[in-house]
Amino acid sequence: MAIWDDVVPKAEQELYERGGWGGRVGFGRRPALIVVDMYTAFVDPAYPFSSPDAPASVRTIRLLLEAARTAGCPVFFSKARLRTIPAERGRWKVSADRPVMRNPEAYEIVPELRPLPTESVLVKAAPSVFHGTDLAGYLIYHAVDTLIVTGTVTSGCVRDTVLDAFSLNFRVIVPHDAVCDRGRTSHKVALFDIHMKYGDVVPSSEVVAYLGACRDGECARAGAERA
Repeated sequence: MAIWDDVVPKAEQELYERGGWGGRVGFGRRPALIVVDMYTAFVDPAYPFSSPDAPASVRTIRLLLEAARTAGCPVFFSKARLRTIPAERGRWKVSADRPVMRNPEAYEIVPELRPLPTESVLVKAAPSVFHGTDLAGYLIYHAVDTLIVTGTVTSGCVRDTVLDAFSLNFRVIVPHDAVCDRGRTSHKVALFDIHMKYGDVVPSSEVVAYLGACRDGECARAGAERA
């Protein structure tokens, strides 16, 4: 049973299947792990932007972090920062003008996922981690061909990062238990959309097994594109 089976009607799934959508992109040889916006304001339930499943995602992402670091794969993080100038903040349809959001700790990556000094933290203002950052250049530097996308929220910043990665011809892998959303319906619909068109939605255990076969950032090809 797919994670989206209880929200995406079977008839709609069959439309995609008849059209030839879905299948597998597969893992490449040089993966990178990206942790999208797992900072306090999006994880801690004391903050208005948090997701109820974020603590569970933290635990899963921690396992993926350990596997990626052991394999010698590059790891990247993203987060926001406090923006009080309207033009810098943009046209988000939610107000961040709340006292709790002025706390500097709101924008720090949660301690369980703390980046190493050798790992880049990209500060962004738009949903995609690619937009307005140096992420693409960093991935080219490391000769990355596969981007493992984790974090929050599935229907927003995760999905937009996936779309940009896809548009840049990276293989995209999304471990479904390593991403979360404020709404479980939007979470599952976004995963269905990603899996049908842009990348592979798989359990984190499959990604951990793949990373376990990697050495010095390089892996034997574990999957192939659909013919």
